[in-house]
Amino acid sequence: MITDTDLKHLARCVELARMALEKGDEPFGSVLVSAEGKVLFEDHNHVAGGDHTQHPEFELARWAANNMTPEARAQATVYT
Repeated sequence: MITDTDLKHLARCVELARMALEKGDEPFGSVLVSAEGKVLFEDHNHVAGGDHTQHPEFELARWAANNMTPEARAQATVYT
């Protein structure tokens, strides 16, 4: 079931996607949220520069790998 909290984070993904579109990228945005509900990291698409690995999901995964324990990553949620 989708909660009000889920909807809030998904709405932020849409805002980030709009930002990407305004910058000439494809409209994708992602948010990483801790088990406690804290937004840890967010990003939007950056592939217009030619690096097609600059999807927000990849950036969230890189950030999480460098900044979170395996346990914290397992309990976090990615919204996209």
